Amino acid sequence: MKRKLSILFILVFLSACKRTTDNGEILKFYGDIKEDIGYSVAIASDGYFIGGQLTEITRNGNQVLGSSPKPGIIKTGSDGNTIWEKYMGDRLEGSFSKVIVLSDGSAAAAGQVTDTVTQKTDVFIAKINSDGTGGVWKTFSAAGNLTSKDLLQTSEGFLLLGTTDAERPVTSDSTGNYAGKKDILIMRIDNSLNLIDTPVPLGFPNNDEGVAVKPDIGGGYIIAGTTERYLLQGHKNDLFLWKINSRGISTQSAIIGGTDDENAADFEVLDDGYLIAGTISSTSGNDSVLIKKIPLNIYSDPLFTNKIGGSSSWSVNALSRYKSNSFVLAGQEGSSSQSKELIFVIDAGGNLVEGKVKTSGGTGVQASYDVVSDSENNIIAIGKNTYESNSMISLLKFKF
Repeated sequence: MKRKLSILFILVFLSACKRTTDNGEILKFYGDIKEDIGYSVAIASDGYFIGGQLTEITRNGNQVLGSSPKPGIIKTGSDGNTIWEKYMGDRLEGSFSKVIVLSDGSAAAAGQVTDTVTQKTDVFIAKINSDGTGGVWKTFSAAGNLTSKDLLQTSEGFLLLGTTDAERPVTSDSTGNYAGKKDILIMRIDNSLNLIDTPVPLGFPNNDEGVAVKPDIGGGYIIAGTTERYLLQGHKNDLFLWKINSRGISTQSAIIGGTDDENAADFEVLDDGYLIAGTISSTSGNDSVLIKKIPLNIYSDPLFTNKIGGSSSWSVNALSRYKSNSFVLAGQEGSSSQSKELIFVIDAGGNLVEGKVKTSGGTGVQASYDVVSDSENNIIAIGKNTYESNSMISLLKFKF
């Protein structure tokens, strides 16, 4: 009976919330019962690719026989209406954390899958044509558990930013990795989805996690993330920037932290530095957004550090360029049990732009995990809308 009520709720929920308003705002939901989450969105020439977790439901009539969360891609038109959707991974359960549009108009996505027997997590990467055909994928396994955080198309194929919890010999407080702690992982993959070289781990003995990787000024790549390098010195989490060359080898790294518990979310590479967005975690539960700009010389002092928040908790998950000299950010306003999607704009100085704050959602937990803007200044945010044990992928398209 509970499952039937859940299905009835979703049908009513979708009929009420799939809409286009008079001002052109579009709100769409995708998925079935159980948990569907959108983690990434990419703009295609004819719509959007959404990457995340799609729960595959097995039914006998109205009776639900089983469910399995899968890495999934949804292709929509510019109106948000579904063109096709694909579940990937065969018997493996998992999700995509990043989807990108390739130079030929097809899509690639990276995430992780978990073997339901061994419970081991491995990196998962896939490619699919724009029309939903030709889907191919590959799983990468190694010692420990692997996850994927970001993906770039490169001249040789792909650069994947992930994590590994495999042990590396700890010879000091700045080298190695304790078993079960996270290290940054760099994987170079060719266009046929084969490894080009042995993946490169980076990090310190405690948890280190990159959140995004970008092409750097002057060549190579740069990673932003969060580290526990100074955990024993009384710090909790600090931001870092880590530069690597085209082969994934470390060239420079700098830890950028203070007394706050800072967690990186996303960043942009600018002509004069690096704009990092993250969340400052508070013991009171009233988190705030952190905006920090670092010069191109990453060892220099920050150009500015701003804290942004409201009367309730603010956290951020994504950052993207917006118009000519601004940035749009997406995340969550509220508590872990009751929250709304949060989208807002900052200027080049990292200041909140007046009148450019939007929250969306009703009862339950809502969050935005990725945000982009197009040439017409539309903002497209992707995330989840949760009520009780059911969550749907949400797409919100609007203009400020």
